[in-house]
Amino acid sequence: MNMDPMFQSQIKDWVILLAMLSFVVWGFYLVTMAIRRKQQNAMQKALLDKFSSAHDFAEFMQSPAGQKYVMSFADSVTSPRNSILKSVQLGIVLVFLGAGFQNGSHGNQASQLVGNIFVCVGIGFLISAVVSHFLAKKIDSRVKE
Repeated sequence: MNMDPMFQSQIKDWVILLAMLSFVVWGFYLVTMAIRRKQQNAMQKALLDKFSSAHDFAEFMQSPAGQKYVMSFADSVTSPRNSILKSVQLGIVLVFLGAGFQNGSHGNQASQLVGNIFVCVGIGFLISAVVSHFLAKKIDSRVKE
């Protein structure tokens, strides 16, 4: 079954547009996360600078507010959910970026090769996220036993 060349061209245009939009959104996400991380680091540094001695810091850590502060670090560091979500996001963006390169290549083999690489790496991130999800669930169920 042959497709109309005009229809094929429209499909390519939509895939390229979707890949470019995904790339822009991903870039925006990276910039906002970098800004957020910088603000969090500045806030944490300012909080630690407020303590004049180790004794003051130890008292803070024993208070309910201090324990909540430490738990916010522990959740972000030990929770696999964030890394799994980041892998899924990155995998989806790379797959669409690769598809955009492949469909926008117009016979350019270098562009098709780059597209294939992006698609394969994106699929790798998605597979990694799925495996991580199942391993995290299995480890979590064993810890609860």
